Amino acid sequence: MSKMQSDSFAEYLRKIVSFLAGRIFRVSTLTPILAVFVLIGIATICGSVFQSPSLNPYAHFYAANSVNLDGRALSENPTVEYNIFHNTVPDGFAGSFSATNIEEDPKLDANYQPIWTASIMSPCIDAGYGNSDPDGTPPDIGAIRAVDHRYWEYSFENQADADRWYWVSYPVLNTITDNALKASVFFEELLQVHKDSQDEYTPTYLDRIDWMIPQGLQNIAWSAQASNWSSNQHSHFVSSPQGYKIKLQLRNNPAFPWPVTLTESGFKTRDNLQFPIYGGVENWLGYFSDEARMPQDAFAAIWDDITMIKAKDWSLFRLPKPGNYWGMQGTVLPIKSGDMVIVTTNSNHSFRWGSGIPVPPRIKGTSESFIYDEKPDYIPVYLNIPDDMMMDLCEIGLYVDGVCKGAVVVDGPFEQVSAYVDSPDELSGGDVEFVFCYEEGKRAGNELRAMNLNPGRLQPQYGVAGASYPYFEIKITQDDMEEIVPPEFSLRQNYPNPFNPSTTISYWLPEMARVRLDIYNLKGQLVKTLIDSEMAAGPHSVVWNGKDSNDQAVASGVYFYRISSPNNTQTKRMLLMK
Repeated sequence: MSKMQSDSFAEYLRKIVSFLAGRIFRVSTLTPILAVFVLIGIATICGSVFQSPSLNPYAHFYAANSVNLDGRALSENPTVEYNIFHNTVPDGFAGSFSATNIEEDPKLDANYQPIWTASIMSPCIDAGYGNSDPDGTPPDIGAIRAVDHRYWEYSFENQADADRWYWVSYPVLNTITDNALKASVFFEELLQVHKDSQDEYTPTYLDRIDWMIPQGLQNIAWSAQASNWSSNQHSHFVSSPQGYKIKLQLRNNPAFPWPVTLTESGFKTRDNLQFPIYGGVENWLGYFSDEARMPQDAFAAIWDDITMIKAKDWSLFRLPKPGNYWGMQGTVLPIKSGDMVIVTTNSNHSFRWGSGIPVPPRIKGTSESFIYDEKPDYIPVYLNIPDDMMMDLCEIGLYVDGVCKGAVVVDGPFEQVSAYVDSPDELSGGDVEFVFCYEEGKRAGNELRAMNLNPGRLQPQYGVAGASYPYFEIKITQDDMEEIVPPEFSLRQNYPNPFNPSTTISYWLPEMARVRLDIYNLKGQLVKTLIDSEMAAGPHSVVWNGKDSNDQAVASGVYFYRISSPNNTQTKRMLLMK
């Protein structure tokens, strides 16, 4: 990389090259004749700074593709991307000028290094493209890179038909620039808004951000009355020891890019940072060590005082008697950087993350066979699976009153299904069904099997943490295995019901079939056809958004939905209540 500064027009007449990157072109004095950047015969112009001291007169940027220099061929239609232009007007070329280019002051110091202070953060930092800088971060734009730092990125999934909650924390933070950690700044990408069809502002991506403090639950949520996010977006500051739960909107507007990604250029929070843990309340903790560790090592200093640990995909409860894992009962995975875990203890502690034996990070797989809505919290249901069932078993879904409430990818004989229900009474008093999904192709015709539980078989249990934290546990017996059968053709009750504005309709197919799913009004008139195609055997779900075939919102009232296949037809009713 190199930097160039001159008052002479001649020095901006470059030799022919195929790729230009990591340069700084700066005019120190400006006259109408001298203020011209001419880049000849370059196929790609990337990661460079073009700057003049004044917008009036300003510099012109030419990427020439029609000039012949010494008889040599020139590249046509050069690509210009990931550059910064300041007081410089791109002009005079037919190439591709990417939206990745930035038009603002690059904020470089006298040595051409990007400025990073309490009041200034150069837009050059981590904004380039290509090979990483030596510190492992994305390349900076320009010739001189910024101070050594870290970079963090988190992409939320491209969800379309189910509510999802993300349990996250932030190990890399910009602790230099003033207000960079203010929630309104840190979560800026998530807090975007746009105008809807009624010309009212509405959230583009975010539904809600939750976090817990000793005084209780806090959140950033949208106020329709104020047409703005709640005011604590300006008073809350993000920290690495704090864990968060984030829920996005369903992807209702394809005009905005998905998935949305949060990024942070900053500095790794030191592993030995101390922070408080409060007894008798939930502590939502962010894990910011680079090394993943098992829970008993991460919490080594306070392990015996912990009464409950809950992560997104696993949980542990301390019982009056010894459990199956270091004196606790439940399932477990390593805690890795960026995770959030909920912990309850008996006493207050000044805590720092343990430095015991690191382990490789592991991520629990996501169910692909079952669709369900997540809630802010769940009740764990532990399953003891006999060895005879384990062969080819890949997923288990949990249904309550015909609606899928959670699922798990099977890795071993003791698994946790996170049941997204409002109360343990739904599990102890409802119609509970487990559906077993086997790896496709190894049990032809029997990929799905269902097991119904007798009412009352599931009963809540409680550990030392108390009645606020129930869990369930069931051991699948030989008698259960004999009762497991392929699911029948069925249309499930929509959920939620009543609903506004959308609801999920689930159905089962015992075999591949041509399926049609229609919505009718009380007059028997067809409102909309949701499905009319060949569908595979197994569970399926589809969302109706309360609109007709002309994409117009329908009125409140009772509607019928009917599913039909060559051999079966079923109809149910639902209520849209606005």
